[in-house]
Amino acid sequence: MDDNTSWAQETASIIINNNCLYTRTQGDPFFFSSGWASPIFIDCKKLISVPTAREALVRMSLECLSKNVSNFEAIAGCELTGVPFATLLADRLGLPLSIVCKQRKGFGRLAQFEGSFEAGTPFILVDDLATDGVSEAAYEAALNSARATVTKTFVLIDYSIFPSDRSLLSLATLTDVIAAAKTVNYFSEHDLSEMKNFIANAA
Repeated sequence: MDDNTSWAQETASIIINNNCLYTRTQGDPFFFSSGWASPIFIDCKKLISVPTAREALVRMSLECLSKNVSNFEAIAGCELTGVPFATLLADRLGLPLSIVCKQRKGFGRLAQFEGSFEAGTPFILVDDLATDGVSEAAYEAALNSARATVTKTFVLIDYSIFPSDRSLLSLATLTDVIAAAKTVNYFSEHDLSEMKNFIANAA
């Protein structure tokens, strides 16, 4: 089994085993900040309170970054959900940490940030989950405006089913999570059918 498959399976199992997967296949779906609707929602926020899950996700994230990204000198976390994992990664790597805020809080080059960095600093941008990547693109734009360089954007879970021209580095996709859920009969037959239909034509 290669590393990508191993990371995807372990990450998906963590999501399932900690009951972070929710479905709404009848009535109103979940609505994301990007505007997309979905019958499935993954709540990664719960995982910061589970030491064993948190440790495993950080370990895999470090392995993934080591294998796939070479040029970065700092970590940036997306407000708010990317902050815990960005903090843990920066601490393990011994690198500077900055937080990219949703809104500017003052004036100057670093008005949209907690922390500081020199112009030209190459960053890994970290978030917990991406749907279509629009939110992450906005945080990348903030870093670029502050004259930083975004070497790569990394997320734990990438839905990877909505139309997008962006490339994100992730541990697992929504398809991986649904596959893991299926093996433990997490879904009813009706829900599983809805999930398959959704992935096939998410937009």
